[in-house]
Amino acid sequence: MSKVKVFVSSVQQELENERVASAELISTDPFLSRHCEAVLFERLPASTLPAQKAYLTELDSSDVYIGIIGLEYGPTGPDGLSAMHREYLRAEKHQMPMIIFVKGQAGRDKDRNQKMQELFARVRDSKTGHTYRRFSNYQDLKQSIRDALLPILKNRGLTPSIAEQTEFVQTLSAASDFDTQLLKQEDITDLDPDLTRQYVTAVLNIPPKNQAIIQRTLLSRGLLWYDEKHQRHRPTAAGLLLFGKTPDAVFPQIRIAANAYGGAEKGEPIDRRNIHKPLPGAIQEAIDFLIRNMRHTQAVRGFARVELNEYPYEALREALINAVAHRDYGIRGAGIRVEKYADRIMIFSPGLPPPPLTLAKLRSLKYLPCSRNPNIARGLSFFERIEEQGDGLRRMVMATKNMGLSAPEFSITDGHFTVVFKGPSKSLAKLRAEKAQPIFAVKPALVDLLTPNQKMIMRGLLKNGEVKVPKIAAQLKVTDQAVRKDMAKLQKMRLVEKRGAARATYYVLNEQQVTP
Repeated sequence: MSKVKVFVSSVQQELENERVASAELISTDPFLSRHCEAVLFERLPASTLPAQKAYLTELDSSDVYIGIIGLEYGPTGPDGLSAMHREYLRAEKHQMPMIIFVKGQAGRDKDRNQKMQELFARVRDSKTGHTYRRFSNYQDLKQSIRDALLPILKNRGLTPSIAEQTEFVQTLSAASDFDTQLLKQEDITDLDPDLTRQYVTAVLNIPPKNQAIIQRTLLSRGLLWYDEKHQRHRPTAAGLLLFGKTPDAVFPQIRIAANAYGGAEKGEPIDRRNIHKPLPGAIQEAIDFLIRNMRHTQAVRGFARVELNEYPYEALREALINAVAHRDYGIRGAGIRVEKYADRIMIFSPGLPPPPLTLAKLRSLKYLPCSRNPNIARGLSFFERIEEQGDGLRRMVMATKNMGLSAPEFSITDGHFTVVFKGPSKSLAKLRAEKAQPIFAVKPALVDLLTPNQKMIMRGLLKNGEVKVPKIAAQLKVTDQAVRKDMAKLQKMRLVEKRGAARATYYVLNEQQVTP
């Protein structure tokens, strides 16, 4: 039996998180993922059809319509309708099952765009409208979508097993209510305007024109809320942690204690930092701390000199993102710890994996992603450009193995989820350099023009920095005159420079010609 195609319709930018949550539910729920497929227009493959026709064609082949109503109506086309309104009418025409969800309680309805209010009035019409349900956060929406889809699937003879139902409940309960807390003492002036603008620019793909756009974007993504009593915009816990000027003043547990030790055991730190910035800056400062305290060397790979680092930056970044995004912020007396030793790096994140995740599942890398703090995780994704939510452990393992290191070890230590990166057992020069940063690289087009002897000369320069004619002649078993001819050609190609005079003559790379 083919999967039930569930078309998710809403204003894309305003309700992006809700769209992601809907698709995430359908793709990760053990029962729904076997029988349903979420259809979001922005995830469809490129089409030769005009955008409007493409998404309506996709809707025509879908089985269920889910409409999510927010505050905004969305851009209108030549017909005066938004994409969501057009999709709603198309689904209604096909008489397909329609499930409508409305964000916010009845008191917020007056804040909706006028045209959205008109559409909502049509939905609520007692004679021709449809049943709708209200929701306030991701977890409400996920539960409501699943509750609405189960009867549709039951009519097809499909029901979840006891195990599938249990796993769904556990996955849903994994998310805490920490990051949705409505803070009542802070307001929008406690947020860093540069960070909020950077975030909104990443969300909208264009810089916001005014403060109202910034506020609306943060409101729609659960990072801000409006205090009607005091008529102020205030941050949620997630908003303060992501953008707050001094987030540790409210949540001291967000601090990251970073220590570097000279040996393989704890002693007096050779470097230490107490990091208490908003989360995007905290991650970067922790990365900078580790980079500053790890070993670096250079090696020649082909016709390039590259920098080799003791650990892959991308794996460390993934570990730190996971630590700040998925830790248990309810443990107020514990912060994240980063420890750099001579032979390893250890990152401790307060809290155990939330059910249904287990240490065994995480170690096997066979797990369905779930987040304890979804608003924080999705907020960070716009700063860190995470391509796939919930896949950080796999990327950590891949990055370390690709570099020739052991896979990181995952364990539980005194109530902390712990990641241990083992350092190279041999010289750094033995590490693989697939993603090593090139310091100098001879352009491939020029390499193709070189003779074998000239290539040997260039490798020698990359390795040693300078060469002399007699030594090269002895290595190549040719005359000094032959080497000078090769050097003349390399000079003409602007690959090398001649230094010194007479017997003190030597040659070095022309650093203006090679590409950093």
